[in-house]
Amino acid sequence: MAEKIVDVTLAAITNVGATRVSPMGFIQVRTVRAVDDEQDFQRETLYSRERGEPLHPSGAQRLEPGNSLTYNVMRRLTVRHFGTESPGQLNQMLILAPDLTQDFVELGTVHTRVYFGCSRLKIRFGEIEGFQTVSCSHNAFLGDQECKFRADYTVNLVSSSG
Repeated sequence: MAEKIVDVTLAAITNVGATRVSPMGFIQVRTVRAVDDEQDFQRETLYSRERGEPLHPSGAQRLEPGNSLTYNVMRRLTVRHFGTESPGQLNQMLILAPDLTQDFVELGTVHTRVYFGCSRLKIRFGEIEGFQTVSCSHNAFLGDQECKFRADYTVNLVSSSG
């Protein structure tokens, strides 16, 4: 069996659109079965925000166009690879799994829309090497209103065995 210990960090969120963003929900990093990404082995939260909570520990409620916020939230995970799978020995990969929404106000009514774009970014066992940066673009729409941001992550291989 081969094993890799990795540190995954949500480095920053950058508003790449023309309107303010204020995503609610969560972003998780998981180790999952390589052939069935619904089967979790480890799950860690990199970002979590509910309605009414600040967007950032600084107290910011929203992110203006062109601006970014640094998070540097790091979680350590272990990813395993057994070669040929057998009961209890299932090959794994990393997955970045956001579940985010944006509130839009239109004519005094709040509408919640889901962010789409980078819904489940997979990083296979063999792709985990050294230090790498990964970016995901997220978009949410209501009519002609559009919210866009990019989340930047780092994946750092801490140790490898096998």
